[in-house]
Amino acid sequence: MEFPELEQQKRTLVDTFSDEQEIGPENISVIASPYRICPLGAHIDHQGGPVLGMTINACTLMAFYRTDDNQVRLKSRNYPGKVTFSLAEIPDSPGSFWGVYPRAAALALKENHQLDFGICGLLDGMLPGCGLSSSASVLLAYIHALARANDLTLAAWDYVNLTRRAENKYIGLNNGILDQTSIVFGQKNHLLHIDTLDKTVAKLQDRRDENDYRIIVAYSGYSRELTTSGYNSRVDECRLAAAELSRLAGRPGAQVLSGVEPSSFERFGEQLQTHVRKRAAHFFSESRRVMDGLTAWNNGDIETFGTLMNKSCTSSIEQYECGVPAVCDLQQIVSGADGVFGSRFMGGGFGGCVVGLVRSSRATLAAEEIEAAYKQLHPEVAEQAFVRLSRSDDGVRFL
Repeated sequence: MEFPELEQQKRTLVDTFSDEQEIGPENISVIASPYRICPLGAHIDHQGGPVLGMTINACTLMAFYRTDDNQVRLKSRNYPGKVTFSLAEIPDSPGSFWGVYPRAAALALKENHQLDFGICGLLDGMLPGCGLSSSASVLLAYIHALARANDLTLAAWDYVNLTRRAENKYIGLNNGILDQTSIVFGQKNHLLHIDTLDKTVAKLQDRRDENDYRIIVAYSGYSRELTTSGYNSRVDECRLAAAELSRLAGRPGAQVLSGVEPSSFERFGEQLQTHVRKRAAHFFSESRRVMDGLTAWNNGDIETFGTLMNKSCTSSIEQYECGVPAVCDLQQIVSGADGVFGSRFMGGGFGGCVVGLVRSSRATLAAEEIEAAYKQLHPEVAEQAFVRLSRSDDGVRFL
């Protein structure tokens, strides 16, 4: 129930790519762009709220080499077909759904950088479309590859901003910076405290070790696509709440909820439309949970931290009103398993994964019990659903 070892995955990918392209392994570069979990801070990064992130030992791997022309030529071990386009004339449509991402990465880079050289690459994602920010993961892989191929020197925050630009403008997802920042700044055995308003990152050492807890990743079997879910409409409702609360408080003009004092919500929240009030209620309560979670983490109090994760998920369901039934079922199963401290769903609850923290001594048994219970409840996805044990890992990097 463990994720495959990264070095073995790398060797397999490079050998396959080398044989296909008839090129020596020494001429191939490899990027590991991990997935991220967000234990606390659900749905508030796009409002400038504080969030907690961590990268795990599951990732997008990309093997590539620079081409002598400006062509991008890509294959994926997860999806059918090929993606091919010219950097000189990036097409309106890449010809396949997964081709949207390299196109978006190239367009974002081209806004301020010259791209003379293309790439030829092969990708392999361990959990594509499972709600652990695989889209940000693969975008960062493409941006790193194109930057290296064109000898571009980019700072860490450049990668964050370029990835968000690609998602917001060229993919149509109105997200914040949680995903990209977690993957860029991730560090093994650390939790990231990200201030999405000031754009600062604090790396917090884990005071517990793997003898105390493991990370459970439970995939529901239902993939999700945030641009066609209720994700963007929820973002719009949060912005509406910010505008209305700031107007009622006599200080109009707030565009996001972090620009509104909590006291304004306490005074004027009841005047908002019900669904808009709920979005604001989630924002302010989740922001408090993040700060409480920081205290628990720094004290090594995994029990309190897990309880806050459960409360976060409850608020996501009741106040933010997201979470498809199957994923809600899975979260209940995970949090109810013996040895689990707490859990919440990832990917907005619109399909995807549930992530939990479990006592190490119970980890394997808990994972087996969770998988069996969920598949019995949802036999229609028994072939797709699975549970894995994970651990923290470093952020995006060349191997």
